[in-house]
Amino acid sequence: MLAVQLCPNDHPPFPDVCAGHAQALALCGYRVRTIFFASVGRAASVGRAAPEGRGRPLGPGESSEVVAVEGVADVLGAERPNLLVTHRYRGYRAGIRLARRLGIAEHVAVAHEFGFFARARRRWRRRLLGDGGCRFAGVSDAVAEDLARCGVAAPLVLPNPLAADRLSANLRSRTDARAELGLSPKDFVTGVVGRLHPKKDPGRALRAFGRFRQAHPRARLVFVGDGELRQDLERAAGAGVTFAGFRADGRELLAAFDVLLACATEREAFGLALLEALAADVPVICADRPGPRFVLGDCATYFDSDDELLRALQNAAEGRLDDRLARRARVEQLFSVEALAGRYRSALAIPGGADGLC
Repeated sequence: MLAVQLCPNDHPPFPDVCAGHAQALALCGYRVRTIFFASVGRAASVGRAAPEGRGRPLGPGESSEVVAVEGVADVLGAERPNLLVTHRYRGYRAGIRLARRLGIAEHVAVAHEFGFFARARRRWRRRLLGDGGCRFAGVSDAVAEDLARCGVAAPLVLPNPLAADRLSANLRSRTDARAELGLSPKDFVTGVVGRLHPKKDPGRALRAFGRFRQAHPRARLVFVGDGELRQDLERAAGAGVTFAGFRADGRELLAAFDVLLACATEREAFGLALLEALAADVPVICADRPGPRFVLGDCATYFDSDDELLRALQNAAEGRLDDRLARRARVEQLFSVEALAGRYRSALAIPGGADGLC
């Protein structure tokens, strides 16, 4: 059986996400081809091998490539996939055309953000043109509920998977990670990992840290990631703040942090960095939002107000965070490649299914 997955780009974290889906589908008995769409400037790269997931070699029966979106069917040649998995709205749109052209019976479209069908034009296009029996999935319960509110019947839940063993094997020691980021062994370090984007509200983290540092002069705040808000944040930052920029090895440096802070807004659909923190056994302080709570469950300290956030940082500095539950067990049970394979088996009625996961 052949499964093809389409993804609009090969920018992080999608190489890792797609690699996890490919592994899960391989466990279900599929040979998997992953196709990323080339950007306009790379349109000549049809058929070029795509970058592998960070530190993750392709497994048996898997291939990955970058092609121009209009050339996907040509690249497949005479192959006729049994299953099509598409990521994000652009992947879904291309997938609808491909499924019709090649007669692909099963198509699963994965929504990674809220608002997949929020635009009236998208809903109109779906009603007018149909979706060929495509089944839709959200990366969290909250995204699946958002799909349902937009008229999708019985959406699935297919979370982003994580290979916790591989992360642990590549995790640098606390000493080495701090040295890499220019941090002292004696500092109390709060990490903020992810795009510097309004939906993650990094400005709130910066403001809270400014208050916190008044009573903790050895505190440090480290932003690992880049984005449109970086210049504004750098202008507003005071002492003790480091901007490490985008790091391909960011997950390997998680042990540098005493706590991971996420000031997510309601627009945050999942939070892969939060999942990585669980696997690395790093305590998490997080704004209480549906997407992140789906990932973290009871393995985090949540806040609503800035005062609650400040108290959580104080408790973390004093070693009093009451969230040291089975973080790794949660990752293995709900977000492993094996767990995702179980969800696929249940959704697609593949023998050996795991009823109740979807």
